[in-house]
Amino acid sequence: MTGNLVIRPVRLEEAPLLKEIGATTFRETFAAQNTEENLSAYLQKSFDLANVKEQLVSSVSEFYFVEKGGEIYGYLKLNTSKKGLEIERIYVRQTAQGTGIGKAMFEFSLGLAKTRKSEWLWLGVWQENIKAVEFYKRQGMEIFDVRQFQLGNELQDDFLMRMRVD
Repeated sequence: MTGNLVIRPVRLEEAPLLKEIGATTFRETFAAQNTEENLSAYLQKSFDLANVKEQLVSSVSEFYFVEKGGEIYGYLKLNTSKKGLEIERIYVRQTAQGTGIGKAMFEFSLGLAKTRKSEWLWLGVWQENIKAVEFYKRQGMEIFDVRQFQLGNELQDDFLMRMRVD
């Protein structure tokens, strides 16, 4: 599925679409392991349209849609800092998982980090998301710390993973 794949910046007028894809892919990824109450609370806060628009115009965040043939299969959110490029979100629609789209987004992020001469490419990933943790390890990332993530009224532990950018 990765042939003819396009990774392009999300435009401000696409904020409603980003909100919908963001909420849908988050729910698809985490619904089985979390309560509906916690999911809904997080989604209401994180994917509020005003919040999405504010993030789209932020000078430190970038959003990209991944599409093929005009259909959007996922999105990527990156944050820049002095020391590195953070992958905050890589989400792929459930129907397109396992097709190489996540790997294409990761490689796109690594390419940007190299172009920008970032020292590190890093991210946080829920410890219970074993599939994602293993994926990032296969890409060459290593766990270097832990942080907490608030999902509704539950605190969850995320692994912080990174790789040096050459």
